[in-house]
Amino acid sequence: MLKGVVLAAGRGSRLNPLTRTRPKHLLPVAGEPMIIRVVKELRKAGIGEVGIIVHYQKEKLMKMIGDGRRYNVKVTYLEQSEILGTAHAIGEAENYIGDERFLIVYGDVTVKSNVIRKALKLHREKEASATIVSVQVDDPWNYGVFEINDEGMVKRIVEKPEKGREPSKWINAGIYIVEGRKIFRAVDKTPKSQRGEYEFTDTLRILIDEGEKVIACRLSGDWWFDIGRPWDLLEANRKIMLEEVEKGSWRSGVKLGRNVKIYSNVELRMPVIVNDNCIIKEGAIIGPYTYLGRGVKIGNGSEIKNSIILDETWIGSNCTVEHTIIGANCTVEGHVHFKCRNRDESNVFMNIKGVKIDSGRKCLGSVIGDLSFIGYASIVEPGMTIYPSSLVMRRKIVYRDVEGFY
Repeated sequence: MLKGVVLAAGRGSRLNPLTRTRPKHLLPVAGEPMIIRVVKELRKAGIGEVGIIVHYQKEKLMKMIGDGRRYNVKVTYLEQSEILGTAHAIGEAENYIGDERFLIVYGDVTVKSNVIRKALKLHREKEASATIVSVQVDDPWNYGVFEINDEGMVKRIVEKPEKGREPSKWINAGIYIVEGRKIFRAVDKTPKSQRGEYEFTDTLRILIDEGEKVIACRLSGDWWFDIGRPWDLLEANRKIMLEEVEKGSWRSGVKLGRNVKIYSNVELRMPVIVNDNCIIKEGAIIGPYTYLGRGVKIGNGSEIKNSIILDETWIGSNCTVEHTIIGANCTVEGHVHFKCRNRDESNVFMNIKGVKIDSGRKCLGSVIGDLSFIGYASIVEPGMTIYPSSLVMRRKIVYRDVEGFY
């Protein structure tokens, strides 16, 4: 049986502050940790054994997934000794895989069982050494981009090319079918990149340069997300919630957990997921495209839209939360307003790894780390980052990122 290898060792610093306190692979998409979604799709594709590469906060991942029995798979944990790149991570699986054919998938991308089946079928038909799932995007300069010939063979991989000079719009989706003997030999030859890591795209270039058959499995559609930044998480949450409603996974577009207490005149706008032990008080509006984690409490008259609220967070009365992610165990006092639009309707920028990045979105709220406190009647401007355990005093206007006391 084909084995799968899931890369889940990285820190996910672009999703800071959420990843200061958890691996990014445990962040929820449509109410379910993204890595659990990956494992379930592998099982649907017929993969019964999965090796998960772990490192950063590995205990939390291992506790969540366990031995895999609840998902009908056998899970083996493979620790990456140091974070030295994707090729190095894949190399850690050599003893687990041996010379056999296997699947590789990054733990922070969306994957579908039918995609795996199509890639595997193409791999067999073409007798390829490596088959790479490829998707078309509008911003290929942010990814590894392929030059592909008429036969579907990858001739060149350009990592994050200059805008306007990309060879195509077909990018690397982070899903591969590979032959163990050939890929591990190429991993051994992979040099360190300029940023001091062993990159799997360099491993694939070695295969191409040696004349091995590297095939692109080109799949159109909007099923794929690289969940690397806060707005990616919000967009994946929106899209997958809508998809699950459309295919009839939830009867009414509202998914309620156990022991949920909903007071009078509450409006749930589909799609909405409310997890176990939540309390929603009078006149609140929840949704659309909103997830409330376990034990979340929403006060009278508050509106939570297009947002993700993690476990045990309390939001007071008459708050407005839109296009925002709030971490676990936070307190938001009453009459707090999380704004999501600039006054001039320009794109919202957010600080990612110390650099202000254009989100490409005119509507984007903020990201709040775990255990933070936002005081009464404060206003949080669009695109703000509030780091874990921060304190925003009452009646403040938050117009810069916050770490600590404000």
